[in-house]
Amino acid sequence: MNKITTLLLTCSLVLNGYAQKVSLDNSFGQNGKTIIPNTGEIYLVDFDNQGNIIAVGIAKNDVGKYDLTIAKTNADGIIDESFGSGGLAKISGRSIISPLGLTITDDNKIVVIGGFSKVQAQGYETLIVRFDGNGMLDEHFGDSGRVNFAAARDVLFLNCESNDFMLLGGVEIKRNEVGENMYVTTISYYISKYDYLGNPDENFGDRGKAYLPGGLNPRAAKILHDGSIAVAGAYNSLSDHELGLCKLTPAGELDTVFGNDGIWHWNTMPVFDLSYEGFYGIWEDSNGNLILTGTGRHTNESGWRDTDFLSKFSAGGIPDTGFGENGFYWFDFLGISNKFFKVGENYVCITMTADCAFKMYYVNADGSFGNNLYTSSLNYLHDAKIQGSPNKILLAGACPTKNANFALERVIVDFDVSIPFVDIPSGEIKIYPNPAGESLFFGRQTAYEILNLQGNVLLTSETPVHSVSIAHLEAGIYFVRFGNRVLKFVKE
Repeated sequence: MNKITTLLLTCSLVLNGYAQKVSLDNSFGQNGKTIIPNTGEIYLVDFDNQGNIIAVGIAKNDVGKYDLTIAKTNADGIIDESFGSGGLAKISGRSIISPLGLTITDDNKIVVIGGFSKVQAQGYETLIVRFDGNGMLDEHFGDSGRVNFAAARDVLFLNCESNDFMLLGGVEIKRNEVGENMYVTTISYYISKYDYLGNPDENFGDRGKAYLPGGLNPRAAKILHDGSIAVAGAYNSLSDHELGLCKLTPAGELDTVFGNDGIWHWNTMPVFDLSYEGFYGIWEDSNGNLILTGTGRHTNESGWRDTDFLSKFSAGGIPDTGFGENGFYWFDFLGISNKFFKVGENYVCITMTADCAFKMYYVNADGSFGNNLYTSSLNYLHDAKIQGSPNKILLAGACPTKNANFALERVIVDFDVSIPFVDIPSGEIKIYPNPAGESLFFGRQTAYEILNLQGNVLLTSETPVHSVSIAHLEAGIYFVRFGNRVLKFVKE
């Protein structure tokens, strides 16, 4: 029995002690779902400053091509008919190839980055498109609401989790024409930093580009609590495949303290009988540990099949050997991606199983999967976000109809979502100033945790302190918790 079979057997026997339950939230849309006709598939979803849902996807037009399509609902899935035309905003005249990124600015502008076919079908281009909150193109932005983002021609992924900047994972290639043939040679991989006008940050890396070591082909990046950037993918992808993980400073320099001289890499293919491997998602817990999702491929005489894995690393880039086998747990799923959440002290993960169903699983502290908690009715599930309270998860994709339509589904995770805190002496604690700028001060030394509106822990200290730097937090509403006491503050 090989190691993967052993792990799969182990996972199938895992029983946990929680009375876990995930159910459709019937207060959302119509009996838990919102289906928007005359559309297609949602690829990206986010929330504006009022909590309204912004869904971005594609919809087939009258000539058989696809339009970039944006839908807006209120927080409970009711379509906002005043948005665009009957709740939908579209780009006409150019067919969308793929939506790549979505962010909502502080003043509720909707910014979408995507690949579009050029006018008269002369190749394709990447555009940054900006809409006003009412669904109309922002005529003050670029050329009638559009900016050509030529730098993203060879984009591998976009990270738009910051409202101030986006991170682009890219590849530099050399194209050579020999007769009628085109030959492409990979030169290097990089992470670059841009604002949402398409301007590079010249102070990041080498004039806007941070080149990655060892041919690290980046497939995921995560902005960490301290402002540094974790980058993961396939290492030595120009020769032998390995898994690779590194960390960049906020200025785009390689953090040489992380991993082994700046990068962790390991060839798991001979260990787990694989013909391919790669990281595809990164998540950070409140202690700075990194949990990564990835995919490996098995090839034999009957063809190939993908299996996914979770792995865990310390904040310093050291694998957690108590997590699975050598820091890895493998599962017979087709896609974990980055749909991984912490709800209270519990983890849940959305996967696509071999029967092409999207299911939500409980994940144990050691990385092994527990029970199947919920099976979604969506036949395409491209994005998922925690919404409002930490036990509500919004699923976005398409409904199973003859012609796919935008579909949203909200579920309630019935866990104990309370987060334990270090005991501190009782008594009134004051915070100041409020609103706060660079730092938040406490009336006396205390342990604390700072949470966002979704209940995610952003900053924490078990050691009593008088203040905490919040300079890197985005403007908005946050909570600080001391023991059983919770106070709200505003970050300017």
